[in-house]
Amino acid sequence: MDLKKAHYYLYTFCRYFMATMILSYAFSKILGTQFIAQPSTFDKPVGSLSGFELTWYYYSFSHWYGTFIAVSQIISAILLFFRKTTRIGVVLFLTFMVNILLIDFAYHIKGAQGMATILTVMGLFVFFSEFPLFYKYFIIEPPLFSDQETPKWINRFKKIKWVYIAVVFIGFYGGISYLKNKLMGQNEFYGTWQNTTGNSEFERLNFEALSTFQVNKVCNNSKVNEGLYSFTKDSIFLRTFTKKYQDKLSNDKENSILNPDQSQMITLLKGKYQLDQKSLTIQTDKNQKIIFKRIR
Repeated sequence: MDLKKAHYYLYTFCRYFMATMILSYAFSKILGTQFIAQPSTFDKPVGSLSGFELTWYYYSFSHWYGTFIAVSQIISAILLFFRKTTRIGVVLFLTFMVNILLIDFAYHIKGAQGMATILTVMGLFVFFSEFPLFYKYFIIEPPLFSDQETPKWINRFKKIKWVYIAVVFIGFYGGISYLKNKLMGQNEFYGTWQNTTGNSEFERLNFEALSTFQVNKVCNNSKVNEGLYSFTKDSIFLRTFTKKYQDKLSNDKENSILNPDQSQMITLLKGKYQLDQKSLTIQTDKNQKIIFKRIR
């Protein structure tokens, strides 16, 4: 058996198969059979959506983005049909195909996992068939400006490059970790609590980042109320904004929510609380007892 000839036949088959299949996906996006959320999806709570529904809802939000992906797929298909442009075609193909494969498995889109795996494996086969040339061009070939004399200050910088890289890694990791703990830290209240006592004013209470809370109706995306909360060892305070100040925050471009005007807030609820992993009981100063159960 002539392995070189078999390699050539398989290489050619993969090119044409990949180009043909990806064209079908591209035209499906353009003609509206992919990335289209069904009408019933819009009436479901986000937390109840399957991975497939969530993915399709996300991509259906912007038609031009789906069209951009489709055009990229069409270009890659055209490039794969011709041997002279196969190399650039397979690089473009893998940039979106690997992402599609990861999405299919990460979001449990089972019906598409098989074909995505086949196309990705074929794309890698074509890529590694050309790997010696990629390696030569990207690794062996001298980098840009290597034939020019390097200024002395750049040579000095090269000596501390590894220190700079380490500082960047450690600095960003430490800085972002600090901001996360300060701005997005999760305390024992954090999460969604369902009212079990029938008080419609607090049907569903969400404790969120930045010590903010939001009150919602069940299965309704309209807010009933929102604001900031604080607590001590045994007491909790929920304060909301005045209507005028809320309108200002809604149009705010300076993130005033990080440092709101305390004089523009009114107390919505205060009282004693008892808290464990599954339940929250608040005895308000109006002698009202509200019992919540944790949903998430």
